[in-house]
Amino acid sequence: MIFSFLRCLPRIVLMIASDPPVFRILPRLVKTAITALLLWPTAAAAFMTNPSDIAVIPQPVQLTSTGGGFTVDSNTHLLADADADLAAGELAERLRRATGHPVPVRRPGSARQPGRIEFRLTPAPRHSGFDVGESYRLRVQGDVVDIEAHAPAGLFYGVQTLLQLLPPDIYSKADNLPSTRDLLIPSVKISDRPRFAWRGLMIDVSRHFFSKDQVLKTIDAMAMHKLNVLHLHLTDDPGWRIEIDAYPKLTDIGAVGDRTNPDGPERLYFSKDEIREIVAYAKRRHIMVVPEIDMPGHSMAAAKAYPQYFDGLKTINPANPDTYTFVTEVLREVMALFPGGYLHFGGDEVRDHRWADLPEMEGFMRNNGYTDFREVEAHFDRFVSRFIADEGFTPIGWDEVASFDVAPTTIVQWWLHLRPESLDLAVRKGHQVIISPTNYLYFDYPNGPGEPGAPWEGNDNGPNSLQLIHQWEPVPASYSSQQEALVIGVQANLWTEFIRTNEYFEYMLFPRISALAEIAWRPKGKKDLDDFVRRLAFQCERYAAMGLNYRRFGEWPSDFRYLAH
Repeated sequence: MIFSFLRCLPRIVLMIASDPPVFRILPRLVKTAITALLLWPTAAAAFMTNPSDIAVIPQPVQLTSTGGGFTVDSNTHLLADADADLAAGELAERLRRATGHPVPVRRPGSARQPGRIEFRLTPAPRHSGFDVGESYRLRVQGDVVDIEAHAPAGLFYGVQTLLQLLPPDIYSKADNLPSTRDLLIPSVKISDRPRFAWRGLMIDVSRHFFSKDQVLKTIDAMAMHKLNVLHLHLTDDPGWRIEIDAYPKLTDIGAVGDRTNPDGPERLYFSKDEIREIVAYAKRRHIMVVPEIDMPGHSMAAAKAYPQYFDGLKTINPANPDTYTFVTEVLREVMALFPGGYLHFGGDEVRDHRWADLPEMEGFMRNNGYTDFREVEAHFDRFVSRFIADEGFTPIGWDEVASFDVAPTTIVQWWLHLRPESLDLAVRKGHQVIISPTNYLYFDYPNGPGEPGAPWEGNDNGPNSLQLIHQWEPVPASYSSQQEALVIGVQANLWTEFIRTNEYFEYMLFPRISALAEIAWRPKGKKDLDDFVRRLAFQCERYAAMGLNYRRFGEWPSDFRYLAH
């Protein structure tokens, strides 16, 4: 209503200016406009009771609109036990800010009065056949809202869906919302669970650094989309971005500058306290933070700080016994900061190294029976993956590591779409895999033709458009059910060679992250693109309320052209 009024405002002004008799009805026009503005929240909520206007992303597995709704008013209260405090607390805070009502949180022992939003944890069914920790049921009917799950994560995702049944400004943190208003939640029955256990987003903070505040803002957006893994690419050639007590020069020297300004003078990195804050903030939103320390290649920043462990350029020296002490001490400090239990060691693009120039390399290869440098690379990857596994963590490497005899628990992340045989090799070896191919899930690539973006692998088949991602099936059709079970999830990657500002960072993520959420959450099968586009219109209003610099859908001529590579 408010948007329609604002769109019509120039016409009203022109009509008044060109038709003097209109002055006689001007008071009535003003009164009508003011009434529309004041009643906008209620009108918007009532509008949302139309089933065609329920717009949840990712789309729930089962959703039925039952008519009517639940009014959030001065009687509204939440019932939640201690295990539901995080989910209930988020919902209560948003409702208080949006309505001005007190919305207290009470324990379930309280009398069950009308106007309650109740959180319930129930035992998981036996032999369920899947991890039910993230599943939930949401029922909105009459004067009761019921969110039921088998674990706190499910309750949290139930809240994320409930928020999307409310007007978009429920996501705003602005202080200028109405002081008191009622909201209407449309009556629905929803039963929902994710397809993939791993629903990830990678942010490269090495090539260009992004602050803790920008990372926290991104975590909020991830939670809205029910994504649950934030992968931080913390080290690469341009910069080392994490504090390590045992090796202070990694930040004193290695953190200086970025890809655009390699000489700094700023040192750009996360302190240990900042890392702890990011990890804790994400955990409250059921997001696990996974660090990546890229090695043996992509290590020029570390090589500038401690050249004795490297080859004179950017690759670790596996022939130096002291290198392994350096690596293990660094990784132990990193693991202490990330309790999620996963550590990514990279392992990609080991090229342009200078191993042949190292005087100790010939003896190292002879003693180990190696005849080429691929065997040297494999030696290092085996050591690192097994060390991580022995420390009780799960190692992760890019798809190059599938060629080597790395620890069996290593997760292989497939990235290069031109090398599908690496994915197949990892699966044949029994490794779990994450699907992240360049030509679908590299969000630094252009949204459409003529748009800015990285020029690397993947662009040969066209841009990574929103529609292309949404319509894509990530698991190869040739896979058996046993092979498909090894695919634990999908992850988009935002590399930052050409991304220097928060605004451009957000422009490349949003709204493509909505398409990522759909393929990560929705069951396998055909997806309705037209319905997704309809729901995306509401999602973009939420992005606006969150203050995100999203790409306005429909602005570019490519929007309906790139549906297949």
